[in-house]
Amino acid sequence: MKKIFCLCLLFAFGVSCFSKNNSGDLFKYTSKHYIDVDNKTNRFDIIDRIGDISVLNLKAGDDWMYMDSPMMAVSDNGYYFLSDRTYYFLGYDKSGNLKFSKPLTGRGRGEVQNVGNMFIMNDTLMLYDLVAGRLLRYTDKGEFIGYDNKAEIKVSYLYKNSDSYLGLTVYGENESNNHYCITYNKDASRYDSYLTLPPYLVAFNGTVGYTELSYIYHDTLRFMLNYDYNIFSLTKNGVESTYRFKADKEMTKDIFDGITGAELMLPGKEAMVYNGGALRDISGLFETDKYIVANIFINNKYHSMLYDKTQNSCGIILRPDSFFEESLVPELTTLDIWKYIWFSFTRLREYNNAIYGCVSYSLYYILSKTESLHDAKIRALYKQLKSYVEEQNLSEGDAIFLKMELL
Repeated sequence: MKKIFCLCLLFAFGVSCFSKNNSGDLFKYTSKHYIDVDNKTNRFDIIDRIGDISVLNLKAGDDWMYMDSPMMAVSDNGYYFLSDRTYYFLGYDKSGNLKFSKPLTGRGRGEVQNVGNMFIMNDTLMLYDLVAGRLLRYTDKGEFIGYDNKAEIKVSYLYKNSDSYLGLTVYGENESNNHYCITYNKDASRYDSYLTLPPYLVAFNGTVGYTELSYIYHDTLRFMLNYDYNIFSLTKNGVESTYRFKADKEMTKDIFDGITGAELMLPGKEAMVYNGGALRDISGLFETDKYIVANIFINNKYHSMLYDKTQNSCGIILRPDSFFEESLVPELTTLDIWKYIWFSFTRLREYNNAIYGCVSYSLYYILSKTESLHDAKIRALYKQLKSYVEEQNLSEGDAIFLKMELL
């Protein structure tokens, strides 16, 4: 129902807006740094930058449902999850013991109807319910504390830094005011708006995975827009482009000119972008103090990129055409197994310069069939996976959560 509602709203908005000129202030920003994905100077091997990979020894139970790609928060005190389909709320201590597990769906105190995003601040868990327009606060034991903002805020995603609220409005404020960013004072009163979007981006951002493209980095909200190359930084003082992806083949800003909302809903219209091989569809965006990691399509092939901010250099690997066929084992190499690990890993959260995420049970199966190809690090990971799978009695369809450190 949630998806149907969003698509209907997206379609209605697109029909009303797309006949207008694609004007706005999106293209006035000059970036401080450029991530050149085609520059082969100082190109490094991503696999060489992978450090320890460890399994989070979480005790799976009856509430372990729809946990293949949940919202996740991490602190020194534990790991916290919210299923984006059932809104089951789970917390574990660092030893993997379950601290709490409860459903949150509803209209009562401490319950939610439609969660936009989840994060942790000063050991307080924050869930933004976009229906109520409120940030809900919970202790690290899952106990509801109260609402963080008294005034209702209408945005798609709401974050908080030390002294203000930072909101992203997927569909714009209204038809004539397509601001993507809005800042609020600590009393939740509106402070300012930024980044007026071209109409096509208002609609296209209704179909992208927003949590993949927005996150708090220290005290700054970083975010990207679908069909744009900038990594923006938003604070109470305004918005700037801190990084921009750069490629030999890029989409032009007028590529959607003259297309109406109804036409844009047809999949064939996107072929004009795909056929040129331009850099597109950036997803899975995360950042540590040293790295930016993202998935990209370039030359019509799916890659993963690791950008070293300290060296201004990239590592890029191509996703395998076939994720795993047992008959191909004799042809595989250790590098192929590393690619399976890297591309099977769904990144969910960064904390203390490590990336946390999940893999499916199928990765364990792949490793169990390729032991002769394991190097020392893969062998150590497989040993943990095997022990965890057997202890928790996991099977096909179950999720396994990992911590990946980058060197």
